[in-house]
Amino acid sequence: MSESSTNKKRWWEDRLPTEPDDLKKLKMTAIYSKGTAPILQDAYKKHATELTNIEDRQHKLNLLMLGIFSASATLIASGHVEMSCSLKFALTGLAIAIVIAGFRYNWELHSLRGLTRELLVRCEIALGFHEKNRFLKGETLYAEADIAYGKKGGWLRDSYYWTVVPVCIAFIFVVVLAKTTSPTERSRGQSCFCGNEAKH
Repeated sequence: MSESSTNKKRWWEDRLPTEPDDLKKLKMTAIYSKGTAPILQDAYKKHATELTNIEDRQHKLNLLMLGIFSASATLIASGHVEMSCSLKFALTGLAIAIVIAGFRYNWELHSLRGLTRELLVRCEIALGFHEKNRFLKGETLYAEADIAYGKKGGWLRDSYYWTVVPVCIAFIFVVVLAKTTSPTERSRGQSCFCGNEAKH
């Protein structure tokens, strides 16, 4: 197999979003220039629904992470959990692993959102929303800057970083600063508890 064929990107692999300047070059075809194509309307609705689902998944990811760390930190700070050194290391490693996995999932959702927004823009171009004098005299229905819609939305991706990461750091501080119970203290407490039960 030649080097050019191996380096060629496969059709099922992830692709980068199309640049807005390249999207501006797209024009609606003559077959659809006289009317609105129902198939494009259906495609637009499908992509809009998918975009809503992707953004909802990102919001749920943030809320899930915040809920896990907040509830865990509250339980540990209450003193109802006996913290050993090994448990502290395990909880710290688990917290970091969860956040790193969330990084990947959050980035994947951001990429999907960008591509889905681009599909919406392509449908809008095909429907003539960016054609001058089609819906508005001397103007386009959508502004030229709306073609770059797929490049926007970085704040939603970054919201994971400036909400979940600080909460994770706070959780690790709670774990590290929690009182460490040695095996001797735990066994002593259990023996006292058993002795009190025997007296009763």
